[in-house]
Amino acid sequence: MAGSWQSESSDDAAVVEQCYGDVLAYCRRHGPRGSAEDLAQEVFLRFARQSTYRDRGTAKAYLLAIARNLCIDAGRSTDRAPLPVDPSGEEVAAIADPRNPIGDWELSQALAALDAQSREVLELRYDQGLSASEMAQVLEVSRFSAHRRLKRALEQLRQQLLPADSSATEERSPR
Repeated sequence: MAGSWQSESSDDAAVVEQCYGDVLAYCRRHGPRGSAEDLAQEVFLRFARQSTYRDRGTAKAYLLAIARNLCIDAGRSTDRAPLPVDPSGEEVAAIADPRNPIGDWELSQALAALDAQSREVLELRYDQGLSASEMAQVLEVSRFSAHRRLKRALEQLRQQLLPADSSATEERSPR
C-alpha cells in the first residue's frame, strides 16, 4: 500500500531514531515540568503497542498527536508549576529548548503573550516543520481550521512585534 507502513520492530527503531528529539522537545514545552522524558517514552510505547499504523499522515504527525494527548492528560493530573520570575518581578514563559537558536528577548516575550493554542500551532509549523494537513492531524481539526489557526497566530504575533506607534500609523494610512 502506498503511503502506509506497518509498525514492525525495525521500522519502530527507525521511527524512534528519527522522531525522538522532536517528540521530547514537544513534551518539554507542553508537559508538566520534569516529566518530558517519561511522556516521550510513553508516546513511543503507545506507538509500539499499535499492531499497525494505517493512515495517510506521517509517523511524526501521529507521534506528536499522541504526545499532545499525553501532555494534556499529564497537565490535568498534576499541579502546574508556576512560571519562572525574572528579576523585575514579571512572570515570563519559559520557551527553553537547546535547539532554539532565536534567543531574541522580544520574540520570546511576543510568543509568551500569545495564547497556548497559537503558540502550539506556530511550534508545529515552524519548529516541527509540519504541513497544514499534518498539523490538522495532530490538533484533531480539519486542514482548513489548522490553516486558519496558523494565520491567526501569525497575525497575533505580528501585532505583538509591531511597535506601538507603527500600529497607530498603519491604522491611519489608507490601503
